[in-house]
Amino acid sequence: MVRLYPDYHGEYAEDTPSAEIKFYEACSVLKGDYHVFHSVGWISRAEGGARDGEADFLICHPDRGFLVVEVKGGRIRADYRTGKWSSIDRNGREHDIKDPFRQSMKGKFNVLSKFKEHRDWGRLGLRKISAGHAAFFPDVDDGRALQGPNAPVEIIGDRSDLSNLDDWLDQALSYWSTSDTNQQVNPLGAAGVQLMQRIFARVVEARPLLSAQIVLEENERLRLTNRQIQTLDLLSRQRRVAISGGAGTGKTVLAVEKAKRLAEEGFKTLLTCYNVPLAAHLEDVCRGHDNLEVFGYHKLCKRIVDRADRDSGRDLIAEAKASFPGFDLWDHYFPIAMAYALDVVDERYDAIVVDEGQDFGEEYWLPIEMLLRDGNTSPLYIFHDENQDVYTRASTFPADASPITLSFNCRNTRAIHEAAYHYYKGPSIDAPEIDGDDIQILAALDLRTQAKKILEFVSRLITVERVPSSSIVVLIADRMKRKDYETALQHLSLPSGLGWKGVANTGKPGVTVETVARFKGLEGEILILWGLDDLPDEEKRETLYVGISRAKSVLALCGRDEACSDVLASL
Repeated sequence: MVRLYPDYHGEYAEDTPSAEIKFYEACSVLKGDYHVFHSVGWISRAEGGARDGEADFLICHPDRGFLVVEVKGGRIRADYRTGKWSSIDRNGREHDIKDPFRQSMKGKFNVLSKFKEHRDWGRLGLRKISAGHAAFFPDVDDGRALQGPNAPVEIIGDRSDLSNLDDWLDQALSYWSTSDTNQQVNPLGAAGVQLMQRIFARVVEARPLLSAQIVLEENERLRLTNRQIQTLDLLSRQRRVAISGGAGTGKTVLAVEKAKRLAEEGFKTLLTCYNVPLAAHLEDVCRGHDNLEVFGYHKLCKRIVDRADRDSGRDLIAEAKASFPGFDLWDHYFPIAMAYALDVVDERYDAIVVDEGQDFGEEYWLPIEMLLRDGNTSPLYIFHDENQDVYTRASTFPADASPITLSFNCRNTRAIHEAAYHYYKGPSIDAPEIDGDDIQILAALDLRTQAKKILEFVSRLITVERVPSSSIVVLIADRMKRKDYETALQHLSLPSGLGWKGVANTGKPGVTVETVARFKGLEGEILILWGLDDLPDEEKRETLYVGISRAKSVLALCGRDEACSDVLASL
């Protein structure tokens, strides 16, 4: 069956000559295994510099070789004494034209040269192929009358051949395959035809590098986030506020901005959260701001408790254990001990901002309120999302905190938003204004092969798309098997001497590998979510919601095909 390049489906460009349309349409009903390329052009290397060329038609056959055909319309006049050729249009006007046989002959040798200079030519093992040229005159009834010293009748086509082009092509190709110059020729074969396709009908897409696309999307995020920051103006007169919002609504950005504003207004301000990596990130972005201190909640507890132990000579953790036996050290005894410590030491803040407040248990809030210089007037802002309760300890916030809801996503692309918010429960959150790319699937059956898929994906991002390694994150959803996943990656080497690292190694170059739980509150331009195969059902909704929503521009799911498909099945 014939293949046409391009396949116009009857819709031709306005400047396509009518003679070429007639020949093209005759080609469209060819019965043989022909590949017909219309209006091909090229630039070849030459000793004197680059050489360009073009041909009306290039016709290839895996068993017969190729034929370059020059098509001329109108009545044709040839003068072999002077070498002058002309075409006479329907109005009787005569136009000089180039010798079509000399044109097609030149095209033949140039196509052959272009074919052989391709790096894949040697792999085909073709020593010599059948290469021919011809001329076709679809408006002429007796084209054979145009025969001449360089134009035998076998390579001349006219109107009478349009209705049975298979026979004419067989004649023309046979002429060249049996000529003395084409003895012992090799067939092009399917591989040769495919190479012709790659040279003369390659489908390409010009697009920016992914790294450039990420920059453009980030500029749009800044615009959206600045719009969200206007929300803070509504909070300027409120002392206690609980600000809720889904993933990507800018809660952490707003928490940082609010803490900085309070500090600039002269308030001694505390910015705190539960997650250790998030606390490290907040410390980094707030470094150098006067009146602003940033601590992870338990680091703050330990600092104040240790100070009180030194000042009082007491062991406050031991006292907490004695008063409330059988509880957890971090979730109960450190918050209780900090409450005891605040009766001993004068450690107070004029304002406190809490990020990811849903991670705070009931026992956390009493010492937080005790840290405020004035329990009635000191500002307390709590940013939270109940859907991100991966630690299952969400509590009731201080009763007099006014609720405010953030209503639009300014982090993710639309596809990532839709995937994450399938697992969201709460007030409606508007989708982002950034379309982005589709979610990718890196499917493989076992852990080792999945790790190799991730390596290939990440290596391409770094070497081809020029994405900085700091913009790439691998998140492990199944935290109980974290060590298995990390070990599978550690055996694989990244390009440019880069390595895999934990989120705590902020200053070390490489690709971050972390669990979803430890990456809460953080984000990555490109994220690979791994460990979906055996994710416990009771953790699935919260883990997928948090994990997916960490991705800003690109999200890839890695696991067995059915596990990855299941994540996206109902979208």
